[in-house]
Amino acid sequence: MTGDGFHRTFAVRAAPALVALLALAALGGIPLPSTYARETSTWAAQGTGQDWVNLLVVVPWMALSGHRAARGSRRALLLLGGGLVYLVYGFLAYAFAVHFNVLFLLYCAVLGLSFFSLASLGGVLQGNTVPSWFVAERVPVRLAGVTQVAFGALFALIWLSEIVPALLRGAPPPSVVEAGLLTNPVHVLDLSLLLPGLLLSGISLLRRRPLGLLLSPLMLWFAALMVSAIGGMVLAMALRRIAVQWAVAVLFAVVAAMTFAVLAKLLRAVHSAADQ
Repeated sequence: MTGDGFHRTFAVRAAPALVALLALAALGGIPLPSTYARETSTWAAQGTGQDWVNLLVVVPWMALSGHRAARGSRRALLLLGGGLVYLVYGFLAYAFAVHFNVLFLLYCAVLGLSFFSLASLGGVLQGNTVPSWFVAERVPVRLAGVTQVAFGALFALIWLSEIVPALLRGAPPPSVVEAGLLTNPVHVLDLSLLLPGLLLSGISLLRRRPLGLLLSPLMLWFAALMVSAIGGMVLAMALRRIAVQWAVAVLFAVVAAMTFAVLAKLLRAVHSAADQ
């Protein structure tokens, strides 16, 4: 079905190029020692771990969602949007928190193309009255809304438990010291943008506002991808014999599984005719 017209939007048309650039960035980060040569061992392991997740998970999913969205799938379009949120988030960190290296222009290309694709997609979603895509009685309002609020609150508490003691003692948080950075870009992006976005999306959905149905699929898919990337970082650190907190890793794995399940249930509420 292509009656919505979104198959012609810039985000869908740009998806193949974005997938190719993302694959090149990941393939450049994994085998080339020079890519993270100037990073600390912790930050280099996290970068490599995220590269593996980008290559094995994000690239194929972006390719599939872009292809399906081009054929008129509303579900795929929503997944494409969530993937774009993840890429803007992730490549802001690559571009600003990794020392200048041979992949710098690739980082900028992925970031720029992801941002403008997401901007174009936002206009399309707003113009297509996304809430009408859902079968109202099948939307897991409470489950999806509470999941997003809980996710946002959980990560805010985790980051604040590191930041607040650091502020009180007048010293940088341990993660900043380990990464050798001025600040932790994850703290900045999460506390400024993404966690408030999850809370806004979840609360809007609980209040049955149209904004909640528009944002929830994107934010849940972003959250699932981001936690998966964190899992890749933890595994890469463990393989390099860097100390990791396995209890936190298990918690993240549980959160990722729950988020995938909630997202799947939410997407099943999209009119099936839109994906035939």
